[in-house]
Amino acid sequence: MLLGLMAVIMIAVISPCVAQQRYGVMFYNVENLFDTINDVGVADEDMLPKADRAWTEERYQRKLNGVARVIADLSDEDGFPAIVALAEVENRRVLDDLVSQKEIANAQYSVCHYDSPDERGIDVALLYRSELFKFKGCKSVRADVESAPNLQTRDYLLVWGDMGGYEVLFCVVHFPSRIGGVKQTEHLRMGCAKQVREIVDSAIRANSDRRVVILGDMNDNPNNRSIRKMLGAKRVGCRVESGRLYNLTASGRAGSSVYDGRWNRYDNIVVSSNLLLSGNGLHVVMPKRNVRVGYVQRFEYLLDARKYPKPTYRGSEYLGGVSDHLPIYMELER
Repeated sequence: MLLGLMAVIMIAVISPCVAQQRYGVMFYNVENLFDTINDVGVADEDMLPKADRAWTEERYQRKLNGVARVIADLSDEDGFPAIVALAEVENRRVLDDLVSQKEIANAQYSVCHYDSPDERGIDVALLYRSELFKFKGCKSVRADVESAPNLQTRDYLLVWGDMGGYEVLFCVVHFPSRIGGVKQTEHLRMGCAKQVREIVDSAIRANSDRRVVILGDMNDNPNNRSIRKMLGAKRVGCRVESGRLYNLTASGRAGSSVYDGRWNRYDNIVVSSNLLLSGNGLHVVMPKRNVRVGYVQRFEYLLDARKYPKPTYRGSEYLGGVSDHLPIYMELER
C-alpha cells in the first residue's frame, strides 16, 4: 500500500502541469483613420490639412495614440490582445504607424491588409501577435451582391492560422451602411451576409474542426434579417447546436455606437459552435452563466458628457474623440 501511495505521489510530481493560455480578440471601428497625405484615387479630400476638417499631423498623431491606448488598455494578465480587427482604416501606412505607437510597440503586431474599392477609401484590417497566432495565410474577397453588380464597398478579409493547436479562420467585415434609408439599403447587407455565410460554410466543410470567428461592423443589429437570417447567427443560449453560428454580442442591451440618440449593436462577434462546445479545446471564455462574452468596452475617456462614444469629428467640427464606436472584445482559452 505504501508503494502504491508513493507511485501516485511520483506520478503527480512528474506529470507536466499544462498552463491555460488565453487569447484576447477585439474589433474596433476606428472612424476614418486617415493619414494626412493626398492619395490619388482615394476619397480622402476631407481628411487633409487644408480641408474644412483641417486634418493635421498633430490630430493624426493624437488619434493614433488614442487607438493604441485602447488596445493597450484591453490587455490582461496574458498581455496585449492576440488579435485586433479594425474597420475604417485608409491604407497600410496608417496601420504601420499604429503598430509603431509606443503604447503597443512591444506587442510587435504583424499586419494583414488589402486595399478595397470602397467609395470612401476605407478598408478593414487585422493585426496579430505571431507568438500567439501562427499565421498561415490571408486574402481579401470582393463583395458580390447579385442585386447590386456595381457595388463598391469594403472587401471581406480572411486570415487563417493556428491558435493553441487549433486552426482558426478570422473573417473581418464592414457591411454597407444605411445611408439612403434602412429599407432601401437592406438588400446590400443581406447579400453580403449571405456571401460571408457561404464562405464560412465552405471553410467548415473543408475542415469540420476549424474554428471560425467573424468580427465586424455589420451596420445592422443582431435581430435584423441580415445577421439573424442570412448569416444565421443565433443568440447564445442554454443549448448550442453543432454546425451553427452564434452571435456573442446578441445578448444584453449594451450598444457600441449611437445614432439619433439611440444605441446600436452594429459591431458584432460571431463564432462557430465548436468554439462553444469544445470542452478542453480552444473555446470562448464564459466567466459566468448568462453573462455576455462578446462585450462592449466603455472606457471613460472614450465617452462624451452624455456617455455616448465621443467621435473625432461631428461633420466638419473637430471634437478630438478616438472614435464614434466603442471597441468590442472577447477571450479565447486553450
